[in-house]
Amino acid sequence: MISLKGLCKRYGDRTAVDDLTLEVKPGAVTGFLGPNGAGKSTTMRLILGLDRPTAGSALIGGVPYHQIRHPLRKVGALLDARALHPGRSGHAHLVAMARSNGIHRRRVDEVLETVGLGGSASRRRAGALSLGMSQRLGIACALLGDPEVVMFDEPVNGLDPDGVRWVRHLMRSLADEGRTVFVSSHLMSEMQLTADHLVVVGKGRLIMDAPLAEVIARSSLTAVVVRTPHAADLSVRLGARGVAVERLGENELVATGVAIERVGDLAHEAGIRLHELRTREASLEQAYQELTASSVEYGAQKAEV
Repeated sequence: MISLKGLCKRYGDRTAVDDLTLEVKPGAVTGFLGPNGAGKSTTMRLILGLDRPTAGSALIGGVPYHQIRHPLRKVGALLDARALHPGRSGHAHLVAMARSNGIHRRRVDEVLETVGLGGSASRRRAGALSLGMSQRLGIACALLGDPEVVMFDEPVNGLDPDGVRWVRHLMRSLADEGRTVFVSSHLMSEMQLTADHLVVVGKGRLIMDAPLAEVIARSSLTAVVVRTPHAADLSVRLGARGVAVERLGENELVATGVAIERVGDLAHEAGIRLHELRTREASLEQAYQELTASSVEYGAQKAEV
C-alpha cells in the first residue's frame, strides 16, 4: 500500500503539493487525476524518492522508497518513457536494471515479449524508438521486477488504439492479482473504463478520494429520468420533498439530488403509475470538470464563435 501523510513540497514560494494525505490500496486500479500543475507528477516523484518532501511522508509498504533493498522488486514505475540513454538498446537497458536489483536475466526477455518488443525490436537504440514503442519499453521497465506496486504516469501516451486497449487490460489484470496500481492520466474516458477508485487533486490539494461510481454519482449532471402520465403530480410531490425537478415534456421529468430508489418509493406511495424510471449518469469527464473548475491554473482562453 502507498501511504501519504501530510505530504508537502514547496519550490521557493510555490507550493506544488499541499498537505496531501491518502492511501492507495492493493487490488484496485486507482486513478490519479488533476489539471496541469496540480502536483500529480511531483507527488509520484516524492513517492519514488526522486524529490525530498518539504514536510510529511510518503511510504510504500510502510517504509520510504530509499529504504527498500531491492526497489524494482517492490515498485515498478513509468514516469517518463524518454528517460533512457538514447544510444543504448532497450534490451541492454533492461539487463543493466536487472543486474542492479538481482533479477535473473531471463526476466528481461519475458517482459519484452509481454509488451510486444521481443526479437529485433528490443535491439533498437532507445533514441530511434517511436513514442509508442518508448512507452512499451517504459512499461517493460516497470514490470521487470514483478513488483507488488506499479505506478504509471500517462501510460497510453503515444499508443495506438490497440496499445491503449492492451494497457487497459494490463492494469486491470495487475490489480486483479492483488497488486497496487496507481495511474495518472488526463484521458477521462480511459479512466472511466479502467479505474476502481479515484484520487483528484487541484493546486496541490486533495479534492476527492472516492470510488469511481461515487465520484460520478456526486455530479449535478447525474439525474433520475421519469416518464409517467402523471408527471405534473409527481413533480409537485418531489418538489415538496426538496428535490430539484425539471419538466422535459408533458409526460417526462428529470430529478436531481435524489436516489432513483427514493423517486420510485415516492411514486409508489402516491399511487402514481410509471412508464420509465432510470438513472442518467454523468460521464467521468463531466464530473471531473465540476470538481476541478476552481483549480485550473493553465486553462486556455475559450474560442469565440
